[in-house]
Amino acid sequence: MDKPTDRTILEWEQRRREALLAGDITALEGLLSDALVYVHSTAARDTRDSYLRKIRDGALRYLRLELSDLQAQVLPGAALVTGRMNATVLKDGQEKQVSSVFLTVWVPEPSDSGSAWRLRAHQGTPLP
Repeated sequence: MDKPTDRTILEWEQRRREALLAGDITALEGLLSDALVYVHSTAARDTRDSYLRKIRDGALRYLRLELSDLQAQVLPGAALVTGRMNATVLKDGQEKQVSSVFLTVWVPEPSDSGSAWRLRAHQGTPLP
């Protein structure tokens, strides 16, 4: 697959944001690597399956999700995005405010159509 542009990478982040807000598991399945490591700003860690299960079962629901200060960097074989996240989530029935900085890592992976870039890692760090 061709090397993505910064703009393309940021479009993937926007698609991920929209899918999270909609609770769209099908869209998320297409964006997330099978080998996903998702570290929340609370230090909780999820795999792709456990993260999708939380969203599917309603244990985690994004009510508001704002991404800002996004910066993309394309490397050989990977793309990085850093930014800020402000969100309102419903976690286990309780509404919580989340404010963090994050790093996401996108990598090319084989797919039915040849290859596709997917989210391989997410690391969130809480803001004070």
